[in-house]
Amino acid sequence: MFRSSEQKNFAAIIEKHIDLQDGPLLMEGTTGLGKTRAYLYALANTSKRVAIVLPTHQLIDQLLASADLQATGLSDIATFRPARMFDTRDKYQLQKDEAQSARVMLCTAASVIIDQRLSGEYNGATARDYMLFDEADQLPDMAALQSDFKITQNDLSEIGIKLTTASETLNAILAKPPRTVEPEVRAAARIILEAIEAPAWYHKAGITDDGGIVLSHTMPGRLLKKISNRPNVAFISATLSVDGKFDDFKNTMGIDRISALSSIIEPENHGHLTFEITALDVESPEWFPAVVDKIKSAPRPTLVITPSHALADQLASEIAGAIKREGSGEEREDTSQAARRVTNDGVLIAASAWAGLDTSVQWKSVIIPRVPFGQPLVVEGEISTHYLTARNTAIRRLRQGIGRGLRTPDARCTIVILDRRVAKLSGFVPQRFSKAWPANISGSVEGEPTEVVISKAERDPALRKSALKKYGANCMGKSCNSEIKHSSQLDVHHLDPIAEGVRRTTLDDLVVLCANCHRLAHHLLRNGACLELDRNKKAGAR
Repeated sequence: MFRSSEQKNFAAIIEKHIDLQDGPLLMEGTTGLGKTRAYLYALANTSKRVAIVLPTHQLIDQLLASADLQATGLSDIATFRPARMFDTRDKYQLQKDEAQSARVMLCTAASVIIDQRLSGEYNGATARDYMLFDEADQLPDMAALQSDFKITQNDLSEIGIKLTTASETLNAILAKPPRTVEPEVRAAARIILEAIEAPAWYHKAGITDDGGIVLSHTMPGRLLKKISNRPNVAFISATLSVDGKFDDFKNTMGIDRISALSSIIEPENHGHLTFEITALDVESPEWFPAVVDKIKSAPRPTLVITPSHALADQLASEIAGAIKREGSGEEREDTSQAARRVTNDGVLIAASAWAGLDTSVQWKSVIIPRVPFGQPLVVEGEISTHYLTARNTAIRRLRQGIGRGLRTPDARCTIVILDRRVAKLSGFVPQRFSKAWPANISGSVEGEPTEVVISKAERDPALRKSALKKYGANCMGKSCNSEIKHSSQLDVHHLDPIAEGVRRTTLDDLVVLCANCHRLAHHLLRNGACLELDRNKKAGAR
């Protein structure tokens, strides 16, 4: 049943937590451990009614087809799907009844949030004895959930409501008879309206450029804060920690206290990795040809992981015979499906291939052309995501990408990264391979003006003068009570650190802070948090 003592221990901890329930359980089973089989075994050995929660329906389908599910003997299991996936109301209600009757329900995190807002009347997942969130590292991103909390222009047309202001439109949706509005749209309207009526620094809600209404979170996991703090909840992932700590996940999910059983378990022996780092600027003319050359010369089979479908298409056009994910939108095949078409000497170029269950191929090379920082989301004309979110997203995705090369215990794989910004990140290489990671990546980019640019930009007189003129000579830290007698006591702080890469700085990227708040802002950034700001604070210090 178990392939290692670490996998057996992982299952035992979950079994113990099901009975103990002393707080939300955070469990990281690093790549190679086999966490899926471990938790399925634990759930098969309890009589409690449980919900297994995944970020997407594709991941649910992959779990249902996995050998792990068959091996553990987990039975009386059914899946809940939203109404939009059925062509009749009767078919939707039938599968809903089956899912609610089964001892084990599979559902998405989006459905859990809706069920929470509808007091358990959506699918009843929140009323289960135990809830286990698999692939929980994706919850802070909420990539799958953001679309569920966007009301599109098409949704409004179907309901018969014309877009005015966000609040008026949302109230109009909630005023409609329940039978005339899909439950997902009604729940989304309620959630977005709550965010508008109770503004907070970690979320933003409003009208989008395409005529819809969206809720965006800097810390979107806090949508699940009430559930996240329940003692009968477990969060499972191969990449739940950052730098060996759960602090970032706890902060983004709003978790106060975790179970004493929470653990990070790594297999002592599983696979062998080597690393090749080519520290290039991704905006330079040398970068793309270098990526193409590396793909052509890499040991086969080769997996190339890109942060966008556009880059995947561009690279695939340069590599004869390369496989890429087919289809578009919700109909696009996932990485594991595309991998089935790859031969032993083939190349798969896939966007977002760090997500999802394992592929059927043991890759000899995994190539990461650029560090997968999260993309910014624009709401009401403003960027609502910042460097902290992008950095931690990149760390998790790099860990997942590396894990693609560790499918079997005897795996041997070369990890190739061609982005100089990887030198600014840490904590994504499994501990057992830390000695294989190059000791001095920054040495390969000697002469780059990274630190000099930071220093010059922070002390640029023109930027400083403009920031003080716009915001006033007063500290913008929300809780700051420092007495500012002269503007020389103030610093200009970059919300998105320039250390992440060269960019054109605008005044929206800057805030004015006293020396104490400036130091605190950087301390919080290193520890997975953000300084709370008040952009309306102004004063007349000289």
